[in-house]
Amino acid sequence: FFFLQLYPRMAASSDNAVNASAEGPSLRTVVCGLSLPSCVFNSSNPFATALEDLQALDASAAGAVATRTACPGFVHDEATMKWASPDGANTINCLGYSPLPFEYYTGCLPQLSGAKPCWLSISGSAEEVGAMVREAAALAPSLPGGLAVEINLSCPNIAGKPTLAYDFDALRDYLGTVFDAGPPPPTLAVGVKTTPYFYDAQYTGAAAVLNGCPHLSFVTAINTVGNGLYVDVATEAPLLAPSCYGGLGGAAVHAIALGNVRRLRALLRPSIAVIGCGGVDSGEAAFRHLLCGASAVMVASALLHEGVGVFARVEAELRGIMASKGYSAVADFQGKLREPAAPQQRAAAPCAGLAPPATNGRSSVGGGGGGGD
Repeated sequence: FFFLQLYPRMAASSDNAVNASAEGPSLRTVVCGLSLPSCVFNSSNPFATALEDLQALDASAAGAVATRTACPGFVHDEATMKWASPDGANTINCLGYSPLPFEYYTGCLPQLSGAKPCWLSISGSAEEVGAMVREAAALAPSLPGGLAVEINLSCPNIAGKPTLAYDFDALRDYLGTVFDAGPPPPTLAVGVKTTPYFYDAQYTGAAAVLNGCPHLSFVTAINTVGNGLYVDVATEAPLLAPSCYGGLGGAAVHAIALGNVRRLRALLRPSIAVIGCGGVDSGEAAFRHLLCGASAVMVASALLHEGVGVFARVEAELRGIMASKGYSAVADFQGKLREPAAPQQRAAAPCAGLAPPATNGRSSVGGGGGGGD
């Protein structure tokens, strides 16, 4: 098993950076008005905790830099909050939010290169989030690459209530309060990160609320799949002990993430971009997300195992796939999943016991019994 410390460090190297003008298909994309040199970047995760983490991401081939989620009043407990990889591919964690405050990140972002957009992840009560959005709006004009704020709806925000992203009435009220002071300025993109949805009523319920909020520019789908449990056979105890359950990420959730991206892209208004997150560990995985309708993709679990070099590898693999298919830009295939043809309806079989009418003195083919299916 592989365990992480609170502040995992990634080796920053300019060798990992990929020049946007490199030969081959272009990975440039535009998400909610922000120009990304690559459609692949990091999600909010422990590898984006401290300034040196953000600087390593900034120097890498990632198309943007996302911070770890800041939540007012959150207290980290290193003894119980962990992230682990049971198999070197997937991850499980019970970490919660960043141990560092929102103000720390607003101080870090101006120290980056400004060559790519920044994603500032936040959570908290509606009033707290509204105040942070307004502070981010004041910061945005000073960041040359642009700024997006991602509101993390995937963890409990209100005591005694279900996860906000699943409680659609509460979510509608929450977003109303966040924006009660008015819309964000054009220089700031604001979006949300959702939990995984699993059935029709969840998709349509979430889409109705998100479409009803005119100030949202993007949706990130998905966060980890909650209440996962890995058992350490050697100790016969949960891998995250003394904690038990955690959020599952990596290749194991890739198909769930693709389903969420595809369904939300079909239901949300066109002005809301969808960012795919879940199991992006290869160029093929990134290609699938984009094909299903994502405007960009985020990496987390693969970043744990490889460090910031993962971006150059995934991008090289994605370019190879695009070149082999004759695509020169992401827009050539983005959202163009080939839907299967609707199955043709078969004629209903005759009811049991009712023979079809005879033809030329003989029973019709299949007559007599019916219900052969």
